[in-house]
Amino acid sequence: MEQRFRNCVGPQVRDLRMAGGLTQEQLAAKLQLAGLHSVDRVAVAKIESQIRSVFDFELAVIAQVLGVDASALLPPVKALKADLDDLIEGRR
Repeated sequence: MEQRFRNCVGPQVRDLRMAGGLTQEQLAAKLQLAGLHSVDRVAVAKIESQIRSVFDFELAVIAQVLGVDASALLPPVKALKADLDDLIEGRR
């Protein structure tokens, strides 16, 4: 079965988490404390692997916890445009 990509922010979340010296478990704990009670380590792993969708309100909280503006989680527009058709179809 082909893997469907559900978000375009996963790689940036992973990079920022690692740059901050956080494990997936630690990021999940911080997200839960910030109000995203259903985001556990598995959810963080799925977000980073792009197999879980990210709601807009989750994106805002993830950015706040990682100490960046939400726009920092999005890929550059040029890269996004190049991948847009594949993202819409769930391919990458």
